[in-house]
Amino acid sequence: MLDDKRPEVRELLTDAPLLVDHLSAASAEHHAAVKQHLDDLGVPYTENPRMVRGLDYYTKTTFEFVHDGLGAQSGIGGGGRYDGLMATLGGQALSGIGFGLGVDRTLLACRAEGVAPWSEARCEVFGVPLGDAAKRRLVVLAAQLRRAGVRVDLAYGGRGLKGAMKAADRSGARLALVLGERDLEAGTIGVKDLTTGDQQPVALDSVIESVVAALA
Repeated sequence: MLDDKRPEVRELLTDAPLLVDHLSAASAEHHAAVKQHLDDLGVPYTENPRMVRGLDYYTKTTFEFVHDGLGAQSGIGGGGRYDGLMATLGGQALSGIGFGLGVDRTLLACRAEGVAPWSEARCEVFGVPLGDAAKRRLVVLAAQLRRAGVRVDLAYGGRGLKGAMKAADRSGARLALVLGERDLEAGTIGVKDLTTGDQQPVALDSVIESVVAALA
């Protein structure tokens, strides 16, 4: 019923309860954190409490991508988080997230934006956050670097420094950005050359310019 497009059915759901009003405390906190990250990144979104995704193993966040330049066929793709799926299938208890994209719709969106798909996938900068506050700041720095044309990846899943630096080495990046609580207090971030191993503190306010210059 929630996905039915007929006006008479939609009218029946006008006063139906909304799932977002009945979340557990943990789910509500997670939902607020996701929206906070989107706000920090300046990503516009519309919260749709009646959105329906067809797969029943989603947990917490589900989402859809739309593009206003595609007319009635504005949906590009969608997906969601599925923290329990791997364990259900007999694997490890690992969280996961996935999405599907329509290739033709994505190409039409690229055409509407006047851009060509990027075929070069090598990572140039790898972010290593140590703590939740550092992660939040690094997510924003990563977005700013991407807007400047830099290919960036981050260490996810709350890894420690050792594991995150191993991931940085495997990524093929030239630079790692290491940010912890003390760095935030000092207003600096560690910029490490993954080829030489040299690491220098750089002011957070100027790190974007420093990284772009170092990669030039």
